[in-house]
Amino acid sequence: MLNRAPILIAEDQPFIALDLALAIEDAGGEVVGPAGSVEEALALLARPARPIVGAILDVNLVDGDCSAIVEILVDLNVPIILQTGTGLPPALAARFPDLVVHIKPCAAGELITQLEVMLGRA
Repeated sequence: MLNRAPILIAEDQPFIALDLALAIEDAGGEVVGPAGSVEEALALLARPARPIVGAILDVNLVDGDCSAIVEILVDLNVPIILQTGTGLPPALAARFPDLVVHIKPCAAGELITQLEVMLGRA
């Protein structure tokens, strides 16, 4: 269980964002977002109510790829799961070769289970 852990969602497809949010809530987590753009996600990171402890990010958002979000989360040592239909931008893959990446479509429950393991809360 996620035990009220704040989890950031950055996803620009509303149905996927809703599915992830419901899965996080079902697992006992607290949803931060969902953010549909890089700008919105960065704003959430700039003033979180509580420190974000995990994130599920779509690689390609409406205003660009998630590289800026990933950089901040990696600096904060926050576990990240990326999901994409197109793969990672080469610069992001080269800079962060250990990122967890899932190819869409992927089941929200599986992403949450993996995030729980990454957080040591499985």
